[in-house]
Formats: sequence, structure tokens, C-alpha cells
Amino acid sequence: MRIESFETFGQLTTQNSHKKETKSFGETLKEFVADVNADLKKAKEAEKMIAEDKVENLEELMYQIAKSEVSLKLITEIRNKALESYQEIMRMQV
Repeated sequence: MRIESFETFGQLTTQNSHKKETKSFGETLKEFVADVNADLKKAKEAEKMIAEDKVENLEELMYQIAKSEVSLKLITEIRNKALESYQEIMRMQV
């Protein structure tokens, strides 16, 4: 059995870490908001199709509507937590 030295192991870990693409919090948040917006648009289309009685798969349309509601609640809670955190930081004495 051959045991690699720690130098080689360190080189392997640094090579793997450079492959990962890191995104900023702002970019991640923008992508999440765009996803929620897309979910809301799909839900609006689903509601329109149900109202016009153009339903082929009611279960899929109801899933889209429920998914958009959950996404909207989640992003609202994220906003609330961010505001609470900001307010807490502003209350800190320097």
C-alpha cells in the first residue's frame, strides 16, 4: 500500500477548491428572486388556464400554484429576517 505525502494531499485539496465557483450573497439572492418571480408567473398562467377551462392535468396546475405560494412565503420570511438583522445591527453601540 502506497501512502501519499501531505504535500500531495494539500495540492489535491487546493486544486479541487479552485474548481468551485463561489457566488456572492447578492447574486444568490437575485437568482432566488428571479426563481420566485418565474414561479409566480407560472402560477398566474395556471390560474388563467383553470379559469378558461383549458385543463389537461389539474394536479400539475395545482402544484404550480402551491409551489408559488410557498416560494412567496419563503422570500417574505427571508426579507423579514434580513430587516430584523439590519435593525439589530443599527441598535448596536459602537
